[in-house]
Amino acid sequence: MKKKVLLSIFIVACIGLFLGAGVYSLFQDVETTTANTFAAGTLDLQVGATNPTTEQINIPALKPNDSGTAASWQMQNLGTVPGNLNISVSAITNNENTRSAIETAAGDTTGGATQGELGANLNVSFWTDITNNGWSSGDYYLKSDGTTVAWASGATLPAAAYDALDNYSGKSWTNVQTNLGAGSIGYFKAVYNLPLATTNVIQSDSSVFDITFTLTQT
Repeated sequence: MKKKVLLSIFIVACIGLFLGAGVYSLFQDVETTTANTFAAGTLDLQVGATNPTTEQINIPALKPNDSGTAASWQMQNLGTVPGNLNISVSAITNNENTRSAIETAAGDTTGGATQGELGANLNVSFWTDITNNGWSSGDYYLKSDGTTVAWASGATLPAAAYDALDNYSGKSWTNVQTNLGAGSIGYFKAVYNLPLATTNVIQSDSSVFDITFTLTQT
């Protein structure tokens, strides 16, 4: 008898749940977002007119009292992710090429293949020209000790911006420009002068090095 009563209660409860579900359904509204996407951005630095760069400093037949611009290369972030610009100069190789009697007479006593004197005598300056309008606000020059110096005044690159090419060997500069967003543009400049007092010891010598530009995610 007790089992029958319990069974009857269970059946009644099930019927109640069934009927309740039919009578008391909850309100609903369904919304679906579609085509949700995560996409990786890009960080793409272009130096000069092509990507990858084909720019190169090539100043032949230097003589005392020569000066000029060796490089004026546009730098642009073609990507979508902002980045900080780092620049480095590789070790500089000074080729003797040949030590002529003229060089020997001028005091050149080193005849090794990589013992040329040009890098010790040629003065250079590496700097960034943000607007390509000459030395002005927002510009920096790269000191040979691996630091940068910002424009402070004047419209002419200061004498302190120059140093012997050899002193830039193996140097790196970080955050030369910061937070370069998509489409941001700057210009890398390299200028030089060979002092009038330079002697014949540099004849036929050449200096060879690489410049590396790295854009790192901000």
